[in-house]
This record gives sequence, C-alpha cells and structure tokens, in this order.
Amino acid sequence: MSGIKRSQLVNMNQHYRRFSLDYFLDCQQRLGIEQIELWCGAAHFWLDHTGYDDVSTLRQKLRDHGVRVVSVTAPSMAYQYQYASQEPLGLEYSFRYFSNAIRLASELGADRVVVNSGWGYLGEDEETMWARCRDHLIRLCRVAEPLGVRLAMESLRADESNLVNSLERARRMYREVNHPNLKMMVDNIATGAAGESLDDWFDAFGPNLIHMHFLDGDPWLHNVWGDGNTSLSAQLQSLNAHHYTGYLVQEVADEHYFSDPFAADRRNFRVLERFVED
Repeated sequence: MSGIKRSQLVNMNQHYRRFSLDYFLDCQQRLGIEQIELWCGAAHFWLDHTGYDDVSTLRQKLRDHGVRVVSVTAPSMAYQYQYASQEPLGLEYSFRYFSNAIRLASELGADRVVVNSGWGYLGEDEETMWARCRDHLIRLCRVAEPLGVRLAMESLRADESNLVNSLERARRMYREVNHPNLKMMVDNIATGAAGESLDDWFDAFGPNLIHMHFLDGDPWLHNVWGDGNTSLSAQLQSLNAHHYTGYLVQEVADEHYFSDPFAADRRNFRVLERFVED
C-alpha cells in the first residue's frame, strides 16, 4: 500500500482557539508542518462582512515560521453567517463575508475556500431554502472565478444541516450550481456519520473531489488519529485506489483537545507519519 505524501498533510488552527495565532504557528514550526488551512476565527484572524485583518502582517508571520496557507475556512453554521441565511439582510451580509474569505484566499496564494450548504428553518419549505442556498453558492462562484479560487463544498451531518447532509444531496447541489469553480470535498466525519464511504464519493465526483477533512471519527467526533474507530489503512487504500493527491486536512475540532492542542497534534502526526513515504 502506498503512503501519504508529506505535501498532502495540512494542519488547522481551529483547536488552538484558546491560544494565540503565534502559539499555533510556533507549534507547527516545531512539528515541521509547512501547510495550514486557515480558520478565520477571532482572535487568530478577523474576518467579517466589512473586511479582514491586515494581510501583510499575517504573511510575515507565515514566512517567519516557514508555513503557507493552502486553503481558507470562514467559520459558519454556529455563527451569524451561513450559506442559506433566511433573512434577506443576513443573506447579503453572509455573501459579503464569504466573498471576503475568497479574496483573502487569493491574497494569501491559496487556491481554495471550504464551503458548505448552511441550513434552512425547520419546517420551512424545502425547495425555497434549497434555492436560496444554491443561488448563494452560484454568486460566490462568480466572485471566485476571476480570482482563480475554487470553492470546495463539504456535506454536513444531519444534525448540522437540513440541506446538503448526504452524498445524494451533494450530487444534486453540485449539479444545480453547475459552475466550474465549485468542486467537492469529503469531511470524513460527516460522510462516516451518514454511512458513506470514500469510494462512494470518489465514484460520484472523480477528479472533481479535490479536498478532504481527514480525521479519526467514531464516526461523530473530529478525533485525532488513534482516538476514534476509523480504519486509517482502509481510508488510505481507498485514496490510493482512486489516485487521490489532494490535501488531507486535520480538522481537529472537538473541545477535549482545546486545552492542549499541541499534545493532540503530536499524537496525531506520530500516527500519520508511519504512512508518510517521502
């Protein structure tokens, strides 16, 4: 079985939210991690519908630590911004917010932004909320296209979203958006919770599946490898069978890692490094 390329492994700063961005970058330098997905949560990096923090300062910090941003995540779902906001003003603010994330990615030299479907009101007419999300994603694709940024859409768990929460719904949204700048990604916690496999997603999207949040689920929690019950060897066999060469982002996101994220990262990469072949 082939292994992982070091260039595929990407870490994320979400579980460092109780520490500074400087501390996170210091830890990545100690670990030898050179690529990150930037989670734009305060106070690491401020992003809202009016603008974002100074990029030149962030670039200098990244250079000082030998780290580059390969993808950007703008926090949504549990926040005031989401992709299917029900109120017109909220939807417009959300559009400006996610558009700023796309512009930030371009400024940082990252070619992708992670997106999802958001959610509609419980009891709302499904076609109405579906159309609102679809049209929002189309608008964002039009922002991304001239900047050379792709939107990588993940599915969510059924307890997180009543829109794209399965492979079937992901296929439908992808087909209806029908824009070359919308690509697909796997969050293997969401797909595992839905009872879906990597093979299912590769069969559905082929080379248009360009990105992954790649964790050890149970299958509900975003665990570091070794703390859940996902078979890493089986996941790697599927990646190899489909010749996947995209990023494998370690989106460690559960609170029991927040008090000592560096220890979690060390344990995580000790497991993954057994499979690194270069």
